[in-house]
Amino acid sequence: MAPKKATSKEVWTDFNNGGGWPTQALSVFVGLIGSVFANNGTDCAVHMAEEITGADFAVPWCVVATSVLNGVLGLGTLLAMLYVTVDITAVLDSPTGKLGFPFMQVVLDSVGSYSGATVMISIVIAMFVFAVIAFLATASRIVFAFGRDKGLPYWKLMSTVHSTTAIPLYAIYVMAGVACFVGIINLGSATAFNIILSIGISSLYSSYTITEALLLWRRIRGDIRRPSEMSGEVWKANELVWGPFHIPGIWGIMLNAWAVCYGTIVIIFCFFPAEVNPDPAHMNWACLITAAVIFFAVAYYLLYAKKVYKGPVVEIAPFQLSTT
Repeated sequence: MAPKKATSKEVWTDFNNGGGWPTQALSVFVGLIGSVFANNGTDCAVHMAEEITGADFAVPWCVVATSVLNGVLGLGTLLAMLYVTVDITAVLDSPTGKLGFPFMQVVLDSVGSYSGATVMISIVIAMFVFAVIAFLATASRIVFAFGRDKGLPYWKLMSTVHSTTAIPLYAIYVMAGVACFVGIINLGSATAFNIILSIGISSLYSSYTITEALLLWRRIRGDIRRPSEMSGEVWKANELVWGPFHIPGIWGIMLNAWAVCYGTIVIIFCFFPAEVNPDPAHMNWACLITAAVIFFAVAYYLLYAKKVYKGPVVEIAPFQLSTT
């Protein structure tokens, strides 16, 4: 429907160094941070594992299916947006672009009517509403689990499960309240809002990369056993055993190493601002907020948590390992 479209040469070969970085390669790595948000939500099923039957098999397939389905849809949407975005500068300078939603101007320019653009944008908003439900569910389970481990302030309240619904209501209330509070901040100051959100990438990928690095170390050491090697043995709580979903051998090690390298690159560049010599409103405050969170966590542990926090609580139900 777009009256004008970019050529394939412009879409596939033109690169825009909008941040004024010294080299195009550096600009690409800084711009990479925008695309890593696409991974948000793919791990929601992981945090719901305790409430899923056959989680060791179902959860990995949920993660893979989510990545593949949304990856294909996202790539198609991205290509469509690139072909109909003729003037990127004009889109970014539009009223919606300045608010952080340039795609709205792209849709309006393409369909040519406010009613048509409103319908298409409403679909995106509806998708966000559905996503928020999943995010709230999975985030509350993280708070519940960490509260059960006695790793949070007010951990007794956070680890309380409602007797009727069997869900952590207080953890849900806390996460819903935090989300509303952050949203209200955006009404007063977009800069303060962005400062709080800037910790998202650094914290997420730090947790991912640390976990991936530990798994890689265990893989190389050969510390993870297969169920077939444990015939007649009793499985111990602190022993690592492969589940039904894994890539064995050198291919698994290579994939693990690639994940660690990618995560490390993301962590480094998530602290870069979007442009050279930014003003305070456009500065990337992720380094400051990340350091503040680390300081608070360490202080809380030294002053109180080390007295009660003994590591993750392991709950084991009797089961028989399959040797097939």
